[in-house]
Amino acid sequence: MEIEQRLTALERQIRQLRLLAAALGTGLVALLSLGATGQPAVQDFQVVRTRDLLVVDDQGRVMCSVGEDGEGNGRLALNSRADKQVFVAGADERGNGQMLISSNTDQGVFSAVVDADGNGRLLVGSRKQRPLVSAGADKQGHGQFLLFSGSERTVLSAGVDAAGNGGIVDLFNGAGQGVVQLSCDGQGAGMVGAYDAKGAGRALKPKP
Repeated sequence: MEIEQRLTALERQIRQLRLLAAALGTGLVALLSLGATGQPAVQDFQVVRTRDLLVVDDQGRVMCSVGEDGEGNGRLALNSRADKQVFVAGADERGNGQMLISSNTDQGVFSAVVDADGNGRLLVGSRKQRPLVSAGADKQGHGQFLLFSGSERTVLSAGVDAAGNGGIVDLFNGAGQGVVQLSCDGQGAGMVGAYDAKGAGRALKPKP
């Protein structure tokens, strides 16, 4: 998943959270009215059927909401005492499960999603909603780890090389150019490559 796609996905998730809060807010009045009818404070039910469920504190603030996201998917949201949504679990636009954890300033900083290839991916973002760390799978289904700078450039990539010889680690400079590479050759020996900004350099490996 490209960086711009991940940023777009995070922005879409935040918009969905705000729409969810507005939709579930209408159920709050009904729940408060039910509590004012003089019914016993505690009742036991085997099955509870409702369109929306809101759990409120003693001041009427929504702490937890369970309902539908407007697209027919279930959605669970938890709020902090400062009335900020800090946790949401539901489905993305493709119907895959996703989870988002936000800071107390409404910034999504951690998400667990399913990528376009059906693989799981964990994303850690900054307070400015910029990706910092991504862990998931590459196009071949191998594990992949990406580290980004604050300016959204990839500075480190770790995974499995295309030839299947073993692990590979690439280090990039500030301009996004690969300058250091750790890998394995076809005989299973380790190699270290160092290159300049134009790609010139050489790889070192143990002597036979």
